[in-house]
Amino acid sequence: MSVQQHAAVVVIDSIRVLFVTTSGARSLTRDATLANVSAQGYAVQYSINGAFISLAAWVNAISQLDRTPFDDNVAAKIITEYTAFVTAYIDLMIALIEKHDVLTSENSPLAPDGAIIGQQIAAFQFALALYQGWLANFIPTHLAELTRQGKLAFDAFQLAAARYPNPDGSGARAFEAAANLHLPQPSK
Repeated sequence: MSVQQHAAVVVIDSIRVLFVTTSGARSLTRDATLANVSAQGYAVQYSINGAFISLAAWVNAISQLDRTPFDDNVAAKIITEYTAFVTAYIDLMIALIEKHDVLTSENSPLAPDGAIIGQQIAAFQFALALYQGWLANFIPTHLAELTRQGKLAFDAFQLAAARYPNPDGSGARAFEAAANLHLPQPSK
């Protein structure tokens, strides 16, 4: 297997894993009810944290790869996989908005305001922005679509972050709280 083929496998596998972890967090969030929130709240919290940790690990892995752009067939496959992941990410943010009253209810471990969710989705979004920056190295022929997907994800994040304040109470500015993560940033 060539270096380029190895890099393509790593990138595609990373997106597929991110799709699964994010879809799991979305499903757990959707399943939260007032009757089960005392346990389900923790499940939501841990699943979002798990999706973030997975994404952060993939950022580190991808940053180590040879950055030679992929041919257009591979790039097209990557953007297709990435679009599916972004759709799951957006669905997670929508589920968090829809389940806000449940997740911050009196019996929820996330009460009273779900600040831990605000912190976790901020970290998740920050890592996603870095991940997308690394992807840009590999699929320069699809930058317009990659940028469009990134904007869709960020817009969904902003809506969810407005409902779940950062522990310092800054609401949608929770994204800024994640800036102290030590993840490799793509060179410009």
